Order: sequence, then C-alpha cells, then structure tokens
Amino acid sequence: MKKKSTKISENENIEKLSKVIEEKKKLPKEVKGKISSKIFENVLFVAIIIIYLGALNLGMTNIPTENYIFDLKVFSIMLLVGTIITFELAYKKDKSNLWVHGVEILVLAVFTTYLVNLYSMYYNTFGTLIFSTIGLYLIYYFVKILIERRKIIKQYKKSLVDIGEIVKKKS
Repeated sequence: MKKKSTKISENENIEKLSKVIEEKKKLPKEVKGKISSKIFENVLFVAIIIIYLGALNLGMTNIPTENYIFDLKVFSIMLLVGTIITFELAYKKDKSNLWVHGVEILVLAVFTTYLVNLYSMYYNTFGTLIFSTIGLYLIYYFVKILIERRKIIKQYKKSLVDIGEIVKKKS
C-alpha cells in the first residue's frame, strides 16, 4: 500500500514541476510589451524610410532635373543634421538604440549624397536602384527585429536562472 501512495505523490510532484516549468516558459506581459514596442519602433522607422525613398522615386519623374538634384543635396544635409542630433541625444541619454538609429540615418544620408551622382550616371535605372534600396532596408529591419526579439527573450530567460544565488548561498 505504501508503494502506491509514494508513486502517486511522485506523479503529483512531477506534474506540479512540469506545470511550473510551463509557466516559466511563457513570456510575461512586460516582456511581450517590450518586444511589441521594439517591433513597433522598428516598423515605424522603416516605414518612414520607405516613404522617404518612395518620395525620392516619385520626385525623379515629376521634378525637373536641376531642382531634383538640389532637393537631394538639401535632403542629405538635413539627414546629416538629424544624424548629429541623434548622436548627441544618444550620448546625453546613454541609449544604445538611439545610437543605432543614428548610424541608420547616417547610412541613409550618405546614400542620399551618392544619389546626386547616381542620378546623372544611371538615370535609366535610377528607380530600380531606389527600389532595391527599399528591399535592402526591409531585409535589414526584418533581421534586426528578429535579433532584438531573441535578445529580449534571452535576457528574460537568463533572469530566471537562479544558479548565481545558489552558488552565493553555498559559499
């Protein structure tokens, strides 16, 4: 009789432990919210870039060449100023995500600066060049979102491990 009761209690303990493990595997609302905010931030950023590049593509067909080249120069200067402001804010607030966005804006500013020359050299394929750049940005941000999501989940799982506390207690 005692063997049956110990087997039942062992099975109950195993079930309880498996429930606890399942609960620990589920992400809490705070972590899901953090992931959602990162995804929203990156989707918003790439949407702005796509709208900007789409406007450049439309401008190529609708604006006279001299005005379009002048507009590209103005946009590149504005983006460079935006990059400097973003870097300053990232430095003052000590936020690495702002620094990354600053680098992304800098890349876009340099690309816009090169567009001035590329417009003259590759006028016939200029639209394809811009659409290719949009595709590259989409791929970049998709990979970036996946990496940031994995990083947040990894940090959460690392916070659950209490091995450090056990080692401190034993020593």
